[in-house]
Amino acid sequence: MRRSVNICALLLASFLLISMLSLISTAIASGSSITQWNSVTENASDSFYVDIGIGMSKEVEFHVSSLDVYEWTWAVNEEEIKESQGTSSDLSYAFKDYGIYNISVLGENGTTECVCWNVTAWLVIEGENDVRELEGLEDYTLRISKKPERIVSMAPSCTEILFAVGAGDSVVGVTSFCNYPPAVLDKVNSGEIEVIGGYSTPSLEKIVDLEPDLIVAAYGNPDDVIYRLIELREEEEKKYQIYAQHPKNFSDIFTHIKITGVITKCEDEASSLVNKQKAKLNAIKEKTDLLEEEQRPRVYYAMGSLFMTTGSGTFQHDIINTAGGKNIAAEYLSSWGPFSIEHIVEEDPQVIIYSSHGSESLVPGQITSAELKTVDAIKNNRIYPIDENIVSRPGPRVIDAVEIVYEDLSELFNNVNKESWDEEEEEGGYGDEEEGVSSSYEKEAIKAGEERTIELDNEYLANITIKAKGDKDMEFTNISVNVTKELSISRPPAIVYRYLNVTADNLTGSVEWLKLNFSVSESWIAANAGNNTTAISLFYYDYINDRWAELNTREIGEGDGKVYYTATKSTFGTFAICAPLKLKSEQPQLPPAPEVEVTPSPPSMPVQSTPVPTSTPTPKPSPKETETPETSGFEVVLAVVGLLAVMYLLRRKIDEMR
Repeated sequence: MRRSVNICALLLASFLLISMLSLISTAIASGSSITQWNSVTENASDSFYVDIGIGMSKEVEFHVSSLDVYEWTWAVNEEEIKESQGTSSDLSYAFKDYGIYNISVLGENGTTECVCWNVTAWLVIEGENDVRELEGLEDYTLRISKKPERIVSMAPSCTEILFAVGAGDSVVGVTSFCNYPPAVLDKVNSGEIEVIGGYSTPSLEKIVDLEPDLIVAAYGNPDDVIYRLIELREEEEKKYQIYAQHPKNFSDIFTHIKITGVITKCEDEASSLVNKQKAKLNAIKEKTDLLEEEQRPRVYYAMGSLFMTTGSGTFQHDIINTAGGKNIAAEYLSSWGPFSIEHIVEEDPQVIIYSSHGSESLVPGQITSAELKTVDAIKNNRIYPIDENIVSRPGPRVIDAVEIVYEDLSELFNNVNKESWDEEEEEGGYGDEEEGVSSSYEKEAIKAGEERTIELDNEYLANITIKAKGDKDMEFTNISVNVTKELSISRPPAIVYRYLNVTADNLTGSVEWLKLNFSVSESWIAANAGNNTTAISLFYYDYINDRWAELNTREIGEGDGKVYYTATKSTFGTFAICAPLKLKSEQPQLPPAPEVEVTPSPPSMPVQSTPVPTSTPTPKPSPKETETPETSGFEVVLAVVGLLAVMYLLRRKIDEMR
């Protein structure tokens, strides 16, 4: 009996031993013999994270080894990338983009073994984030591991960048001033995007209700809202991430576009956009870089008010400089700020560019100041509006602003390396330029009160007779005539034969009147005016009020298939040779209309009244201006009050348009 028990015990022990050996064998076969290592934790950890920066990558080494020979297959997020054989295998992988990664290796040796690592790659944005400009946020770090699906934009410039790089579908909130591209308004109207308030008055509650995983802010957003969002970020359920933009030049703008592309995983679209912008910019720079310093027109940019401008540390300065101009405020200001009327007069800009938004610009009315009559830009009517949405938003459309300003300035450029320019330029800076002919003189002078006829080698404008005012000699170096069939401004109420842009370079002194002698082909008159040669008129464009004024035009002769005319004006500028939309013979007979002039009443720019000679240019005396008593004390008080009002309105406008 005892022997039977011993045998049973022996059999039971043998069974247990065999079972244990089987379990050990199974454990070995299941992968316990494979060891793993990585260069980040330097141990067998199967989960860790890495940080990558903008334009950077993080390379990590992975290693497996075993006592047995295996067929190894490496994969990243289930995509096979490498195969090898042996008792060990290595993989070097560079994490270039943020996200969640699974690095795995399969070992084949009769059975299949698998080893893996779960890696979180964080995009870390530090110094590139302008939110660090706020006090107390100097060390703010933005960390992203998941593509933002709900983005709130707190400025129009941020919205334009997001849509330009292809991230528009992720935008769920914008300001009430975000109106470009048109898709923004479409999405707002359809309810896909919510309005969070104004640029300077966003609603914290509306932002929070949208549950954004990324907030894109800009300089000028209220600090208290930014601080509060960052405080809420500390709460586990919120995690608001903020990326702020305050670009001061083109380079900063391009950087923000690229970073926005990286954050939203639209890096290719962002890089393509920046490359196209730089190509357009370089095409203009290749021309303006040829200009000597003295050949660059002096430019004053009035931002909403004549007495507010931008200095050297602004992207508007880059716009003017790249377009070929010289920003007269650059030596006075490093940012935007007030600029006195004395400085404007002293620097004597040849061109004044002002931003406008509908009828809200204060500049046209302010230019009527008598103290500015000596300024070159006003004497020659070189005062050009520019869309505030384009020139004040540091986004993709700043290149459009450069092209617009280049067009405004190009008529003043001296003929520097003109032959090389003509080979490169397919589209003229002044409309679709058909012909640009200049007659150059070395310091041409006209004595005060005298007149001179300048012959021009131009098919349409044979010559110009200029009379200098009686108080000072008039001097200039060049009379330029640019001829085109189209312009990017409103058309006159007539059929246009040709546009003429007539300018005097380096003009000093004052013009009393100009008499323009031009010609029109008989065939064009036959086709557009029914052979009625007296129907032809010359129009003048008033840039300040965006309107055309018809000048008294007189026929003076015929010959060589052309009819010749003369008309008189008090300033250089833009003209249009026209035939009426309805023939004069078909219209009611009315007395001849006097020349239409811009009167010195707000908001028009003041110009001198112009005599209309009948045969020879013997003008009538100009009406004597009414003298006003000196009220210097009152003017100072009024100027201070006006400046405070302007700064308040301008601050609101800047906040709204950024």
